[in-house]
Amino acid sequence: MSNLRSTLQRALLLANQTSHGQKATMCNIAVPPKSRPTPDASKFENNIVTSPFNDCKLHDMSMVQMLFESANRWPTKIATECGVTGRKYSYEMMRQLIRRFGSALTRMGFQKGEVFAIISPNIPEFPIALYGASGAGMPVSLVNPTYTAEEMARQLSINGATALFGVAPMAETLKEVACLCPTIRRVILLGPPQEGIVSFQEMAQDSGDLFNENLDINAKEDIFLLPHSSGTSGLPKSVMLTHFNMSSNVMQFLEPGGTNHQLATSEYQDTYICLLPFFHTYGITILMNTGFETGAKLVTLPQFEIQSFFKTIDDHKPTALHIVPPLASLLAQYPALKTESFSRLHTVFCGAAPLSVQTTVNLLERLNVPNLSLQEGYGLSETSPGILMSPLGNAKLGSCGSPISRSKAKIIDHEVGDDALAPYQQGELYVAGPQVMKGYYNNPEATKEMISEDGWLRTGDVAYYDEEGHFYIVDRLKELIKVKGFQVAPAELEDILTSHPAVAEAAVIGIPDEQAGELPRAYVVKKAGMDSVSEAEVAAYVNSKVSAHKQIKGGIQFCMAIPKNNMGKILRRELRAQFANAK
Repeated sequence: MSNLRSTLQRALLLANQTSHGQKATMCNIAVPPKSRPTPDASKFENNIVTSPFNDCKLHDMSMVQMLFESANRWPTKIATECGVTGRKYSYEMMRQLIRRFGSALTRMGFQKGEVFAIISPNIPEFPIALYGASGAGMPVSLVNPTYTAEEMARQLSINGATALFGVAPMAETLKEVACLCPTIRRVILLGPPQEGIVSFQEMAQDSGDLFNENLDINAKEDIFLLPHSSGTSGLPKSVMLTHFNMSSNVMQFLEPGGTNHQLATSEYQDTYICLLPFFHTYGITILMNTGFETGAKLVTLPQFEIQSFFKTIDDHKPTALHIVPPLASLLAQYPALKTESFSRLHTVFCGAAPLSVQTTVNLLERLNVPNLSLQEGYGLSETSPGILMSPLGNAKLGSCGSPISRSKAKIIDHEVGDDALAPYQQGELYVAGPQVMKGYYNNPEATKEMISEDGWLRTGDVAYYDEEGHFYIVDRLKELIKVKGFQVAPAELEDILTSHPAVAEAAVIGIPDEQAGELPRAYVVKKAGMDSVSEAEVAAYVNSKVSAHKQIKGGIQFCMAIPKNNMGKILRRELRAQFANAK
């Protein structure tokens, strides 16, 4: 234990002494160089950093076909299990229920191409609804179940969803969503039959004879998933991720040498605790799709509750933990943590937001697991989501890694030209690979703004790379705010603010917060004659219309004018500078 502690503290000390201005986003235990090496520009052709991993296998199977192959290999292995109730499904049981659910949707008259929505916490039936709808040819829209009914309806109105799946406790909310979104024809709930509601259990009794395993699906063109994203600016949009995008990302993560994930055998099965939400691409790709491809057991938790989270860890002894920075802090500090419950743990994977060096040191020291790999990845909904990942045995503190298999990245500073920059020069991070989205649903202009003609996707993040091709995120160009890993679009909050009868103009920025990462803060110009309105009144108005992570918890400041450029665009950097100078 003393050797581990001294190694960790030495790494932390050197990491703090050695900085190129980067914001820490990934923290494997290693010792960075004390001085900046001389970049070898010849190492990267045209300053484009390619993946250090071998090219993974790619294929044209649909995601359902991939899952059914896993069911053939591990029919009796447990695929999903509820960490609270203990109800569970083997891979073979899950395949049969997927067939029945997809057949029931076809029997109801749903056609290939219609959008199916899932508004549900993490439950064992989530993948059955997801793959069942996909097997019927329906793209699946993922919706945050903590949203208000109005927020849910706004999202589903963008993609014209015609059916939605949820759980019985959300019945009244989902009925309201259906009323607000007239394209929805059916609401399906896991629970007993209700008037105007279709029971999931009754659909699971379908004969399955209408499920077509040879459905004509073009893996590179047909959409598997429609997650929601704000992109680099503007209002939220539906991201079109094809079967090929998603299957490619799974195969990229599983390329040998990239991770410790192991295929199931008669004596072994990887076990994941699935607390991270399935409505996020991190949960779908890194936990669900990758887990099923290796025959893993997914233990689901419908919500975060400290006692049930640690009890599930104690009961199931996970082999891999998929977390976000707040969970890393909790694991490092929780007084009742049982280290023996992590005896099978081979990997901790962290994403969605930057992880500090100190938190990593504290976590690894607390777990004290020999040969434990801590990896961090970087990605976006638009990249399925993974694009950068720290390799096993990584020797870079503060780096979010290198491009994963078949991916590439470059740095562009459009103020000096469009050529890719050399190592240690900061600019916007651009990425490319088979996991890059098809585009935004019914939004060609936003797609064109995000993806170049030659396939490069602009991330909206300022970064640089070192002489070995490891990337570091240093700032954000894009307007979206990250609250505990969730995206908040300033434009959405500004629309709500300006709908208040006392508000003439508004601007929203993200301000730093130790626990959440960022919090929304609003700058508001009052209408003439509305001097009596208070900050609390405006905040209450907005907060009543949005889910908890979008609430204006960074404060409201009244001002005489919103800074804008000559084209009328809000100068958020000026507002952020004002906030920083006022502290």
